[in-house]
Amino acid sequence: MMSRNPHSIESEATNKYNSNGANDRMDKETTTYGLGMKQLQQLFSLGEDSPEDGTESQAELLVRRLSETLPLGKEQVKLLPEVLAKLCHTMGTLAGETILSLLKNSSTDIEVLKRVKRHAKRLSSHALTEAEHQVAVAMYYGAIASALAFHDQRISRLSYEKLVESFSRLAEEPWMSKDLIVLYRIAKKYCKDKSQ
Repeated sequence: MMSRNPHSIESEATNKYNSNGANDRMDKETTTYGLGMKQLQQLFSLGEDSPEDGTESQAELLVRRLSETLPLGKEQVKLLPEVLAKLCHTMGTLAGETILSLLKNSSTDIEVLKRVKRHAKRLSSHALTEAEHQVAVAMYYGAIASALAFHDQRISRLSYEKLVESFSRLAEEPWMSKDLIVLYRIAKKYCKDKSQ
C-alpha cells in the first residue's frame, strides 16, 4: 500500500473544493440584480461618510457632492407610505443622474434645476464647516448658471450684476470643478449681455 503525504491530500482536497464546489456555488449564488457597475458602486458607497480624519479637501468634497443624486421631491414622497418612501429614496440614489450631469445637461427640466438649487440651499444651511458651506454655494450657483445657460431663465432674485460678481468669484476658486467653471463663464457672459 502506498503512503501519501497528509499535507498533499489536504491541499488536493482544498484545490478540488475550490475548483469545483466553491465556484459552482458562486456561479449559482452571485447576482447583481441587473445593476450596472456604476450603480453597484453607488450602492456600496451609501454607508460611507467623509474621511474621519478630516482630510477631505474642498475639491474632493465638491466632486463628492456633485456625484450625488438629487433627493426625491416632497411630492413624490407624499404619495408613498413611510417605509416605502425611505426605500425609494435609497433606490433613487441608485437610478438617478448625478447632480453634475443634471447641471451640464441642456435638456434638464427647469423644475429639476430649481430642486437642485433648493437642495444646495438646504446643504448650505446644515453645513458644519466652511468647506461644506462653500461647496453648497457652488452647487446653488451651478443650478442658477445652468438655468441661464440652457433655458434663458433666471431662477434667482439676484440682479444680473450680482450674479456676474458671484460667477466671477466662484470661477476663480482653485478647488472649483472645471465643469462648473465652464457653466459659470457662460452664465456670466449671459448676465453681462442682459445687464447692458
